[in-house]
Amino acid sequence: MEFRQLTYFIAVAEELHFGRAAQRLHLSQPALSKQIKALENSLEIKLLDRTKHWVRLTPAGKQFLATARHTLQQLEQGVKVAQQVSRGEIGRLRIGFTNPALLTVVPNILEQYRDLYPKIELTLLGGGTETQIEALRTHQVDVSFVYTPIREDSLSVYPLYEETFLLALPQSHPLTKQQQVSLKSLANESFILYPRSLAPVLYNEFLQCCAQAGFTPNIVQEGEMTDTRLGLVAAGMGIAFIISGLQNLRLKGVVYKPLEDAFPRLKLAIAWRREESSVLVDEFLKITKAIVHPNIDSLEQLNILDRGEMGSLFQP
Repeated sequence: MEFRQLTYFIAVAEELHFGRAAQRLHLSQPALSKQIKALENSLEIKLLDRTKHWVRLTPAGKQFLATARHTLQQLEQGVKVAQQVSRGEIGRLRIGFTNPALLTVVPNILEQYRDLYPKIELTLLGGGTETQIEALRTHQVDVSFVYTPIREDSLSVYPLYEETFLLALPQSHPLTKQQQVSLKSLANESFILYPRSLAPVLYNEFLQCCAQAGFTPNIVQEGEMTDTRLGLVAAGMGIAFIISGLQNLRLKGVVYKPLEDAFPRLKLAIAWRREESSVLVDEFLKITKAIVHPNIDSLEQLNILDRGEMGSLFQP
């Protein structure tokens, strides 16, 4: 049995006339008769009673007509869904993100993506960069916002932007009177940091900067969430660093000050599995590119692994 034979049978069953059905199907009448006979033979069922003057459905033919219509309807729906999937219009996209990214560029990207593809189911997974890299490696997410540099040959990385750090001080701290704060002046301060596991490379760079300034930081508290660290600063427990894009998180009792020394910059990027082809991921990357880098013509310009070579791409 062939699907086209179902179409032919439905036409004959509706017209109850081989001539009219053949004209409707743009076939010759002998060709249509041959296909209907082949269908009956394959099913081993007589579907039609026919003479030179009339055509009528057998009881089995009436039953099979409903089946044929339902089958073709299901096939048409299946083709439509498959076409939508191939165009990236429906499906599920799993997106990972580091928590600060969710407070900066990510909401705008998600909003525009949902506007363009409202039928795509989005699932989100938060966590540090190392968590996100593992989630990509183990196929828990399809694409993720991470901080570079990363060392994972199986991933491609699209750099988004750099952010500077600000110093968060308790409102009563003497350093709030300064326009800028030097690292050397922080030698005797208590520091509130994120856990090393969230971004180990950046964490080590911070320690190196302190060492170059002549001291080892006294880390008294750790907190994964930015608002947690800021809450501890407001309580006078110590000082913290936040990325400049989060300075709108105004918290009573906290003052932000820029640093006058060279200090690590946070480089946000989006990563995905290098060898895996996905229309959903491709479309998500296009939207991200259009929002963050509207003046870059080709995604291939940024489709590189981060091996310490990305710095120039972040320059304005």
